[in-house]
Amino acid sequence: MLAAYNEGVDSCWINFFNPDELAKAFNLPEDEEILMLLDLGVADKTTTPLPNHNSRKALTETVSFI
Repeated sequence: MLAAYNEGVDSCWINFFNPDELAKAFNLPEDEEILMLLDLGVADKTTTPLPNHNSRKALTETVSFI
């Protein structure tokens, strides 16, 4: 995503997909795995991030020190 951004290309990480179904659709061999999808292109100038784009959970909600 950062390399695309450095070249002036916008991207969108796609996280809700079934990797097994997609691997089957692409006829991938058993030793290859789809980890993520990345949509590349040029965003419309009027688009904005979703309202929760910059919201973050407190570290105490996501990190445990043991």
